[in-house]
Amino acid sequence: MKDNTKVNPLPKFQPEGEFSKALKSRVNQYFKDQKISKHCNAEMIFKTAFYLSSLLVVYGFILFGSITGWGLLGLALLLGVLCGLIGFNVGHDAIHGGYSSKKWVNKLLGVTFTAIGAYAENWAFTHNQCHHTFTSIPGADGDYTPAPVLRFHEATAWKPIHQYQHLYVWFLYSIFTLEWVLFRDIKQMRKKQHLIYKKPKLKKWAMPKVLAAKLIFYANVFLWPSLLLDVPWWGVPVGFLVMQAGLGLTLSLVFQLGHMVEDMPKDWPDENNQLSQSYSEHQCSTAVNFASTSWFGSWITGGLNTQIEHHLFPNICSIHYRKLAPIVKATAKEFGVNYREYKNWRVTIASHYRLLRGLGKPIID
Repeated sequence: MKDNTKVNPLPKFQPEGEFSKALKSRVNQYFKDQKISKHCNAEMIFKTAFYLSSLLVVYGFILFGSITGWGLLGLALLLGVLCGLIGFNVGHDAIHGGYSSKKWVNKLLGVTFTAIGAYAENWAFTHNQCHHTFTSIPGADGDYTPAPVLRFHEATAWKPIHQYQHLYVWFLYSIFTLEWVLFRDIKQMRKKQHLIYKKPKLKKWAMPKVLAAKLIFYANVFLWPSLLLDVPWWGVPVGFLVMQAGLGLTLSLVFQLGHMVEDMPKDWPDENNQLSQSYSEHQCSTAVNFASTSWFGSWITGGLNTQIEHHLFPNICSIHYRKLAPIVKATAKEFGVNYREYKNWRVTIASHYRLLRGLGKPIID
């Protein structure tokens, strides 16, 4: 049967030039000179073990620690934060194929994404393809196409409610994972198209697998706490909301800052669906680094504070991004490619806040 699904034509990048050639050569030379792999090292393995064991310890304390009241809510919040950190530091690298040179290792560690509520196979499509290909292009980048109550760029029609988005956005960030972990994967996997992309045909047993994964997740966050904790009937749902607040804010205060700050260059398609830059130039200029020299910042964000390096080299393990950043920055400067970075988290959050406030102001004709 013929598939009549209509998909908008994809934008077209300019051909790759000397910037891409020089950058790849210099990055490859770095790994040769250091005699190290582009994949995980001992620090990355230790970090993985640290975050996964921390999650198990906190979850164990919630179920068996005889902790009550505010203590339980505090642990639920911490559990959500740890889920976000595992997403950054383990699952994200694995799903991009950067954690290990062995596919089975990446697939196994990618399951951590499924364990925290986001089905790994669906994320591989909606993130790796729909965000990483045409980054920061309206209608092509899912992260750049938010709910109607938010205005992230000028292509979104202004509404009166947007005047207050810089105030209520923090609440939305704290709850945005609710629909994601409960329903979104199932809904998205059933669709034949996502944004401007035609989705690949579902593999055999794909839907039963995602349904089974969701049932296990529901049991971990609802069933076992209900059976093992001595709390009122509303206690477990409240704890789940607190957990999701920790997860949502953790994800938002990293992912959003990597692209959505003031005065970002825009490389949007023209009337012929043509972009003004090559793929490499586009990825470099539409991402933002913050606290990129900080070992701690890299350790807790999974290298996503060096967002530029991640978008240029998503298949390289994030443990290396901090060392690659000076190479990328110098090369971008040499070839006149925009490279944005902020000193620390505080100034980046402030810039994100001002962006939302500015886009929320009424448009005067």
